[in-house]
Amino acid sequence: MSATKEPATWHWTRETYHQAVELGLFGTSPKVELIRGEIYLKTPMNRPHATAVVKSEQVIQTALGETNHVQSQVPIGLSTDGEPEPDIAIIIGQPDDYTEHPTEHDVLLVMEISDSTLAFDKGLKSEVYAEAGIAEYWILDINARTLEVRREPHGTIYRSTHLYDDTQSAAPLAKPDAQISVAALLPK
Repeated sequence: MSATKEPATWHWTRETYHQAVELGLFGTSPKVELIRGEIYLKTPMNRPHATAVVKSEQVIQTALGETNHVQSQVPIGLSTDGEPEPDIAIIIGQPDDYTEHPTEHDVLLVMEISDSTLAFDKGLKSEVYAEAGIAEYWILDINARTLEVRREPHGTIYRSTHLYDDTQSAAPLAKPDAQISVAALLPK
């Protein structure tokens, strides 16, 4: 009787991932992201999701002022084997301050906008952001019209979770006096 053996997988580093992108392994316009050494295909963005990304970037940047900047759908480097592309990230300083992608040390808040990826965003993405020590993680649920605010990362979880509906406002830790209306982030 022969023993069964699981097939081995390839663990991607950020370096090998970038080499593969440069070689065109993922096509001319890669719609992938690197999470914990694995490559995930990004789901196509529908119009409500796109609207929420654009509105969230504008509303949050206006609320923050000029001290920090908001980037949307741009990679952040997490350890040696992660480069997720959150829908929104509040980054310390200004874009020209960076010659490479910001890392977990530069990120004040990440936000994922969910319509079809809610389980993934509440599961693996939350674990990865908490593990990286990102202080605040927001999940905007388009379908439920809610904003879930997760704070106090500890290991792979956030110890604090608060849910806001579209009649309420939330303030990022990066600027506690900035009240951001949940409704202003959502498509109509």
